[in-house]
Amino acid sequence: MNDPMDWLAAQIGARQEPPRPLHANPRPAGVIRPGSGTDVLLRFLRLHPLRWFFHPELVLALGRSKGEVDWALQYLTGQGFILAETAELPGRKPVARYKLKGN
Repeated sequence: MNDPMDWLAAQIGARQEPPRPLHANPRPAGVIRPGSGTDVLLRFLRLHPLRWFFHPELVLALGRSKGEVDWALQYLTGQGFILAETAELPGRKPVARYKLKGN
């Protein structure tokens, strides 16, 4: 006697999934894309290798959003491309400033 549950289990077990195509990531992690905010910031700092910049200066000079500059600074600092230090300004709370590493 054929049990319908056995038949259903056999059908499910015999089913094969079609192979999934492998997709290439057009934006792999760790790659600075030309024209991105990170690329623009790095090129700007390379033009001024000896100077320290505050965050608002970079936002104005680059014409990029605050968030884009924030992310680029965080990424480039973490990757060791730039230096970040805290500066004490008279009458203000400490603020961060940034400079190209190596100079």
